Amino acid sequence: MKKLTGIGLGPGDPEMITLKALKALQQADVIYYPATYSESGRVKSFSLEILQQLDIRTEFRPLIIPMTDKNRDEIYRKAYQMLKGAMVEGKEVAVVNEGDLLFYSTFGYLLKMAKADGVECKVVSGIPAFIAAGSLGHLPIVEGSAGFNLIARPKSFAQISQMLQENPDNTLVVMKMKVLTGWYHHLKQCSRPFLYVEKAGTTDEFVTSNVEDLKDREIPYFSVIMFYSGTMVEG
Repeated sequence: MKKLTGIGLGPGDPEMITLKALKALQQADVIYYPATYSESGRVKSFSLEILQQLDIRTEFRPLIIPMTDKNRDEIYRKAYQMLKGAMVEGKEVAVVNEGDLLFYSTFGYLLKMAKADGVECKVVSGIPAFIAAGSLGHLPIVEGSAGFNLIARPKSFAQISQMLQENPDNTLVVMKMKVLTGWYHHLKQCSRPFLYVEKAGTTDEFVTSNVEDLKDREIPYFSVIMFYSGTMVEG
């Protein structure tokens, strides 16, 4: 049985894929990408959009992974069986995901199953979205002895406020922020400078540190916000 390779595609800009990742993609016989169904029933995938901008002539296949925790184990079990079937056929199988494969990614679950099954595995890192976001804002994410905190899918604005209050010198990154509504009102009351980035590296990229830009803006899934200490921004 052939090996399983996980490949991080980076934040969205095809030019931000590593050379090692591109080589691994070109060597694969089949590439599986995470996807969901739209309300109209069409398959949609940010990873596929990135793949289609690369010089790759490999077969692409969707892995339908709903954005829910319901029946998660069964969903990933079926997804892994698809990968295993291709490997048993003697195909070099690659699984991709935007960002990094082992940072809030669907691949982590599949990797555990493959390793438990005795499959040879390889992982090629990708650039996470918040790393690219820092570059877009021309601001260091952390400096010197400052700390770093990260929340994904925050439970409430109170959780964010508490984290900021308890760590005044740290940078706080909030990912998957779409789960909360009312960001404009929260930021109006927040004293910390921030950088908001959505769809980093794409033609729809949007970057701002001005709260008024978010007054009537709908927050998409692929968005991130970073709260800085005042001294870091002023310095």
